[in-house]
Amino acid sequence: MKVVTAEIMQKLDRRTIEEAGIPGIVLMENAGRGAVGEMLKSYPEVLKGNVAIIAGRGNNGGDGFVIARYLMNRGVNVKLFLLAVKEKVRGDARSNLDILLKMKASITEIKDLKAWKAHVAELEGCDLIVDAIFGTGLRSEIKGLIKDAINELNHLKIPKVAVDLPSGLNANTGEVLGVCVKADLTITF
Repeated sequence: MKVVTAEIMQKLDRRTIEEAGIPGIVLMENAGRGAVGEMLKSYPEVLKGNVAIIAGRGNNGGDGFVIARYLMNRGVNVKLFLLAVKEKVRGDARSNLDILLKMKASITEIKDLKAWKAHVAELEGCDLIVDAIFGTGLRSEIKGLIKDAINELNHLKIPKVAVDLPSGLNANTGEVLGVCVKADLTITF
């Protein structure tokens, strides 16, 4: 296995898109579908349970939106918590969010700490939590709402799966940027 920095991975993604002509949304689709396959190998019981997906507004969140769709199509009860307002989601992630909106997915916008506190109890009935907040692009310390949300997630005795890497971890150094999701499984494609 080869290990690359976050910057090299971003260059490889760009090269795949520009030179090979594979659209970014296809890469997102493949990542989400692959993540669901790996998730179900480790946690097959979620097919009969409840899954919470905690998503950011970027491409890692977009991977989470694809994961939500694939799980919903398999009959899983999915609750998506978007740690942003829908209007801030752009690009390929927005396209996948729009699909979920058309599917009438359970999507809760978490705009501030008050909204998070109002909905965090809903996580306690879940069998699995998917961390799709931040991916390899995170460079600065996590603060505010997302820091508080991650701290609360870490106290829940529910298995957590991270997409790409646990949110809060610097992809190059492994340094925790303020706080980090304590994932039981990390899946990357």
